[in-house]
Amino acid sequence: MRTIEPTALAAAPDATAPPTATATAPVVRVVVVDDTPDLRHLLRLMLTRAGFDVVGEAADGAAAVEVVGRTQPDVVLLDVAMPRMDGIEALPQLRRTAPGAKVIAMSAFGAAHMANRAVAAGADGYVEKGTSLHSILDHVAAVGAATDRPAQPLTVTPGPSAQPATTPVRPAPGARTPSGTGVDLATLALEHAPYGVLVVSDEPAPRLVTANPAARRLLGAAVPVGGLLGLGAPALADKIAAHRHEDRTEVRVVLDGGEVLHLTLRRTEQGILVYLDHTGEELGMLRRAIAAAAHELRGPITAIDSAVDVLHWNDEPVTEPERDRLLRTVVRQVQHLDRITSDLYTATQIHLGTLHVDPRPVAVGALVAEVLADLDDVAVEVSTDRVALADPLRVEQILGNLVSNAFKYGAAPVTVVVRDGAHGTVDVEVVDRGPGIAPEFEPRLFHEFTRQRGSVARGTGLGLFVVRTLAEAQGGTASHRRHPEGGAVFTVQLPAAR
Repeated sequence: MRTIEPTALAAAPDATAPPTATATAPVVRVVVVDDTPDLRHLLRLMLTRAGFDVVGEAADGAAAVEVVGRTQPDVVLLDVAMPRMDGIEALPQLRRTAPGAKVIAMSAFGAAHMANRAVAAGADGYVEKGTSLHSILDHVAAVGAATDRPAQPLTVTPGPSAQPATTPVRPAPGARTPSGTGVDLATLALEHAPYGVLVVSDEPAPRLVTANPAARRLLGAAVPVGGLLGLGAPALADKIAAHRHEDRTEVRVVLDGGEVLHLTLRRTEQGILVYLDHTGEELGMLRRAIAAAAHELRGPITAIDSAVDVLHWNDEPVTEPERDRLLRTVVRQVQHLDRITSDLYTATQIHLGTLHVDPRPVAVGALVAEVLADLDDVAVEVSTDRVALADPLRVEQILGNLVSNAFKYGAAPVTVVVRDGAHGTVDVEVVDRGPGIAPEFEPRLFHEFTRQRGSVARGTGLGLFVVRTLAEAQGGTASHRRHPEGGAVFTVQLPAAR
């Protein structure tokens, strides 16, 4: 676990107690911005117990701009990947809204790459999620002490696993930086990466800045470093130029020889980072699936680890209500992990031909109401008592995936409706009021390992694939339509019991 602090702040002395403010130092005022409620609560709890004043919270960049403008905090803990407006997009607005605030960016992505993006966008520091809460608090204290307020400096005592707050962004040990490019290959890809990685200039006619060996094999020797990419790979150059203004995009490109590649573009301060992989190879799909699953697993693991960290914070006891809330956090995150691993296992069963369902008479309305009973932000409407012939465990898995998707990619209010279908079925609809599904993405909506381009939401890309397959395995269907007032409606039709 790593922390990266790109700005030169005063290093804290080494000790073992949690960071606290001295009696004479001003209390550092903090706003926490993260799209995971459990993690926001854990950060608020730890910051408050360490002597900081959490003056506001927000779940996305747009809300953060409003909260920060209203509260004028000293420090903003800002998640990078969020729906509606991500942290990178919000940073310039936060700077204008509260010019005196220090911003610490947080992300579960690779630290070096995201640190460069965050600092380029105006962040004062960067913390990788998964870092101990002690270390995060040390960074908040150090950044708070460096604010421009005319006050005495904050006395900081780092936790046992903390790293100095002065750690600069620098190449990893043994990293190689190509002469004159300013590009650290260790932050892009290893020399032995099985997929192509290259950096091109951010201009209408992109030039090649650097490429790893796998990219060289795909491109051939026709494009020298510094040369125009279009001279040796015109189709690739055209695709990059068409999408160069997007922060991140995933498309397919057909090279001149007919080879089809999966193309991922990311903007960096050095230029445009390009990943090239074979779309037709099972190995290429497997690599992308592993990367997506690893990223998706990281979130709940971080929250569980943080909850345990709070429970053992400096041997200071927590109140009984707070302990109950922390345990509920752990339960929710374990359930999230269970959904992820269930989808991965189900996808494996589908490919191996061993998927098993156990249909039986199920009162779907009662099942839905029971499964969603603890979710205060989901409305349930049941207008039928008809019994379906379905596997209750698989119906619960379908429901979990659709509701999770509604919150990841959609927006509240989220409603689950159980009603009689038009053709002797029991229909379950999950409705949200988010931005909806892009028309060009609809044909691939239920495909394996696919996510809508431009989305910052996390996910394995398996959820809807599993939903459709499980529905069909029970003799039903899964479909999508647009909500007339905005948003998406996902419908699962299950055969009614005769």
